[in-house]
Amino acid sequence: MPVRKALIPAAGRGTRMRPVTWAVPKELLPVGSKPAIHRVVEEAAAAGLERIGVVIGPGKELIRSYLETARRQGEFPGLAFEYLRQEEPNGLAEAIAVSRSFTRDEAFALLLPDNVLLSPEYRLASLIDLFERSGKDVVGVLRLDSEESGRYGNSGLFEGSSPEPGVFEIRRLCDKGPGRLQIPAGETVLRTCGRYVCRPHVMGWIDELRDRVQGEFDEVPVYQRIAGAGGLLGLTLPLPLFDVGHPEGFLAANAYLHQRAGRPRSDSPQPGPGR
Repeated sequence: MPVRKALIPAAGRGTRMRPVTWAVPKELLPVGSKPAIHRVVEEAAAAGLERIGVVIGPGKELIRSYLETARRQGEFPGLAFEYLRQEEPNGLAEAIAVSRSFTRDEAFALLLPDNVLLSPEYRLASLIDLFERSGKDVVGVLRLDSEESGRYGNSGLFEGSSPEPGVFEIRRLCDKGPGRLQIPAGETVLRTCGRYVCRPHVMGWIDELRDRVQGEFDEVPVYQRIAGAGGLLGLTLPLPLFDVGHPEGFLAANAYLHQRAGRPRSDSPQPGPGR
């Protein structure tokens, strides 16, 4: 199943980044010289994707204005944009659901703009390639040690097996826990991150589970079902990844780029082979 579309959910309130997000959406805060959402759109373009769906909500029209201005200035050539409305930011699963008119019955990449991958070796195309050859949903995986303790939310832990280097058959996805992910000294953990390649059946799982979920409807129950049915693979991605929707992650990302500024390499994704 070919992948031509990317979905970028950007309707959240950005409460962790207040007070600056009272005026500026977190997706437009600069990571180096570019807003976070600009980097994610570049990532999609480098993977050969053609259409970008951006989910926005009240107070987020500045995102649309920025992206359309960037297009007029010659950025993102060849990409078509569609803007989708999520009136209440009630979770990632609901953001996916409101994109039904955009995704239709096609596969799509789901890219969380506050998860920014800055390794020059990272390629979204690698997840798409695994998706196309396996026919299963794919999610990015990070291998973390104690140096990354406290840098990520306490979610995305999973159980499974590894049929080939860097690839995991995810059989059980754990529930989200409170606070930040703590990793004891000398230990490593595997955690999923905000890069997915989705079959269109994700909409059916959202419809089935919607009435069973109390409060915010995030993606975890959906992917727990997909994993339980044997339909979810993970692919290890190169670090670093920064959660730039959190003050610590935002500052760390900019410090990393500042330290790397003198090196003779680009911080923009490059096209992967064959895409």
